[in-house]
Amino acid sequence: MKIKILLIGILASTLSLVYSTALNAQTASNTNTAKTYRPGFWQPVARLDNLERFVKVEILNNTTTPLQYSLSSGDALNTAIPVGGRVILTTNSLPSYVLIYDQQFQIHLKYNVSTQGNLATVTVQQADTTTGAGDTTLNLQESGAIYVY
Repeated sequence: MKIKILLIGILASTLSLVYSTALNAQTASNTNTAKTYRPGFWQPVARLDNLERFVKVEILNNTTTPLQYSLSSGDALNTAIPVGGRVILTTNSLPSYVLIYDQQFQIHLKYNVSTQGNLATVTVQQADTTTGAGDTTLNLQESGAIYVY
């Protein structure tokens, strides 16, 4: 009887471990993050692959208000992005900072970043929260790491 209970316990814990491992693997594959990713501000949200060429940043405005953006290493200063608009910035000077903000400073923003090669696509949405500053800066590092502040 004790062996049967022990076997049931071992089987249950094994199934639990297999399920959680499969769930974590599925989540990691769906989020397009690095396998070594651990949540926290010190982790990049994405990485650029080919830094020998120009780096491109595509900004999509999915908010209900016009936005402005500036690039620290270039001539894009206080340039507007209309509602539903799209712009592409190009730079070969890293590190670079891209500031994206509401022209009226009335809404908080959330950046969703994805990459393909040397293109970073930033989809800007209105954040669900009204506390804090929201996302304001995209940091492109020489290593290819992209951080959001």
